[in-house]
Amino acid sequence: MTDQSNREAQMLQEWTRSALDAAVYAGFVALPWRPAEYVYGTLHGYYLAGLTPAEGAEALFAVRH
Repeated sequence: MTDQSNREAQMLQEWTRSALDAAVYAGFVALPWRPAEYVYGTLHGYYLAGLTPAEGAEALFAVRH
C-alpha cells in the first residue's frame, strides 16, 4: 500500500467514526449498538459522494415518510 492509499483509508475510517458518532448524537441509534456490515459499505458510498458525516448519518438512519 502506498502512503496515499493509507492516508485515504485513515480519512475514510475517521469519517465513518464521525458519522456513527453523529447518528448516536442525533438519536438515530442508541448505545450499546453495533453496526451491521452493510452500514460500513453504505457510509463509504456517502463518503465518496462528498456528504459530511452528519449528512451521512441522516441519510442512513433518519426516518423517512
